[in-house]
Amino acid sequence: MNKMSISGKIKRITEVEQKGEFRFRKLILTTNDKYPQVVQIDFTQQNTNLLDAWKVGDNVEVFYNISGREYERDGRIFYFTTLRGWSVRQYKDEVTTKDQAPDREDDLPF
Repeated sequence: MNKMSISGKIKRITEVEQKGEFRFRKLILTTNDKYPQVVQIDFTQQNTNLLDAWKVGDNVEVFYNISGREYERDGRIFYFTTLRGWSVRQYKDEVTTKDQAPDREDDLPF
């Protein structure tokens, strides 16, 4: 299975909600893309605790699985897609040598 991940800045973390034995929490992330997207990633059950260590403004990489389902109501069919988070880690952009010291590469003797 491929690891799917998305990186960005935390915009919001909801409080843990519980319905019966089911616990869930949402992480809202603004991606680091050229055209930033606002994405919701759901954390469920014991994974809700993974968000305790993070705060709004943190740059993170979130690993997730995709789940989808079909729902029928009143003869109409609806489709839902959910991103289910299972790991979060700090994200740092890779910085090239040229970005660190742009004048260094021009001074190389070769």
